Amino acid sequence: MIKLFCHIGLWEEIKDAVYFDFKIQEWIEFADIETMKPSASANHLIVDKGYITLPVDWQNAMPPYLLPEKILFSEKALLALVMIRLGEFEKSLQLISFSPTLKSEFQIIIGLMEGGEIDPWLISVESYVEFDDYRLMHNHAVVRHYGHVTDPAKVDYYYQEATMSAPTEEYAAFSAFHYFNYLFDEGRFAEAEGQLRRIHTAEISQEGKMKIQATLAHLSTQLLSPPYDEEGLTVLKDKLWQCVTYYDIHGFKVEEAQCLLDAGMIASFSESFSEALGYYTRAVKLFQEEGMEEFAHQTLLQKARLLTTWAQKGNPQFFKPAMEAYQQASRFFTKEYFPLAYAEIQESLGIIYSEIPDEAKKKSVWAAVSASCFAEALTIFTKEEFPYDYARVCTHYGNALMKYPQAVRSDNFVKALSYFQEALAVRDAENFPIERSITILNYLEASWYADNSSDENNPGRLHEMQMRIDELMDIHAGEEFMREAQQHQEKLNQLKNIIAEEGKS
Repeated sequence: MIKLFCHIGLWEEIKDAVYFDFKIQEWIEFADIETMKPSASANHLIVDKGYITLPVDWQNAMPPYLLPEKILFSEKALLALVMIRLGEFEKSLQLISFSPTLKSEFQIIIGLMEGGEIDPWLISVESYVEFDDYRLMHNHAVVRHYGHVTDPAKVDYYYQEATMSAPTEEYAAFSAFHYFNYLFDEGRFAEAEGQLRRIHTAEISQEGKMKIQATLAHLSTQLLSPPYDEEGLTVLKDKLWQCVTYYDIHGFKVEEAQCLLDAGMIASFSESFSEALGYYTRAVKLFQEEGMEEFAHQTLLQKARLLTTWAQKGNPQFFKPAMEAYQQASRFFTKEYFPLAYAEIQESLGIIYSEIPDEAKKKSVWAAVSASCFAEALTIFTKEEFPYDYARVCTHYGNALMKYPQAVRSDNFVKALSYFQEALAVRDAENFPIERSITILNYLEASWYADNSSDENNPGRLHEMQMRIDELMDIHAGEEFMREAQQHQEKLNQLKNIIAEEGKS
C-alpha cells in the first residue's frame, strides 16, 4: 500500500480528488506527519511545505534511480508517483506530462522496471546544486549497472563519484550499497565489503544500518567454507538475528525472509538442522505472503536440501519430507520454464529414491524411479553444454546403482563403472583434483563388486584398479584420500598374492 505522510488539512483537501474515475484515497493510505514517521521505503511519500519528498529506499521497492530532492506539490505529480509504483505506467506518464523533464526521468525509471536497455545519455538534471550533482553521478552508475549497459570502468567511476559527492552519509551509504551489489555480482568481494565498511553507520537511519548489517552478514555467509569456526558462526548468526527481529517488528517481510535464509545456512553448517528447518519454513511463508512465488520455491529447494543432508546424517526419517519438498518445488520449476532447477530436482530425487529405506520388495520400484530421475536430469545436464553438472550427475547415478537391488539381466556395478568413467572424462586432475579423487574412490569401490564371471581373475580390471590407485596417490588431494588409496592398495596386493599362489598350484 502506498502511504502518504502529510498534514491532515492537506489530506482533507485532496482525498476526494478524482482521477481515472477513482478518488485519490482509493490508491493512497493517509499517515499524519505530525504523529508518524515514514520508513525508508519508496512506498512512503511525504508532502510538506508545498513539496513532495521521497525517502531513501532501503527496501528496494523501486529501482534506485533518484528523482529531484524536492518536487513541487500538485495532485497530478503525487498521483504520477503513485501510479508508477503501482505499475500503471501509461497513467503515470499521462499525469506527469505537464513536466517534460520529470516525464523523461519517469521514462528512465519505467525502463529500469521493465528490464530494458537504457541510454545513459538521456540522464540530465535541471541544476547543479549539491544534491543534483550527486544524483547525476548516482543515476549514471545505476543506469549502467541495472540498465544492461556494459561498461564496467564507467560503473566503477560513477559509483565512486556518487559516494564521494553525496550530500549526507545516508545517501553515501545508499550509493555504496548499490555499488556493493554490483561488485558482489562481479565476484569482487573484498572491494564490495570495503565499500560498506567505510560507511559511518552512526550517521544513517536505522533502516540503513540494518540493511548494511544484513548485507555484510550475507557476504560473510556466502564466503564461509569448512572447517567452520563455531564462535564466528555464532557471532554471524547473532548479527542476522538482530536484523530478523528488526524486520519482523517493522513488517519488512522480504528483508526478514532473506536474513532467515542466511541464518538457515549458518545453522546447517553447525549441523543444527532443526533450527535451520525452522528458519527455512518461516522464510517460505514470508515470501508466499508477499506473492514472491519463485523466491518461495527457491527457499523450498533449500529446505529440501537440508532435509536430505539431515537424512543422510543418520536420520532416514527425513528422506520422505525431503522428497515431498522436492516434488512440491518441481510443480513450479518445470522443465519448460526452469530447466536447470528442474534437472537439479530430478538429480536430487534420484539420490533420495536410491537411499530411502523401505521393505525389500519395494526397493526395486524405488530403484526404477531413481534411474528414471537420473536419466531425466541427464537430458538437460548434457556433457556438451554442462560438463561439470554432467559429471556430478553421473557420479551420483553410479553411487545409486551400487545401492539398487541387483538386476537379473545386467550387473549394476559394471554399469556404475561406466558412469564413473564418464565423470572422470570431465573431472581432470588439474581443474578438479578433489572431485576426481572422490570419483576414483567410487570407481575402486564398484570395481571390487563388479561381475568377473567371464574371467575370475580379470587381469584387465586389476590393471585398471592399480592405475587408479597410482593416480589417486599422485593427485594427493588430502591425507584422507591417501589413507583410502593405501587401503585399496593393500587389499589389491592381497588379491594379487592370492592369484599368484593359485597360479603356482
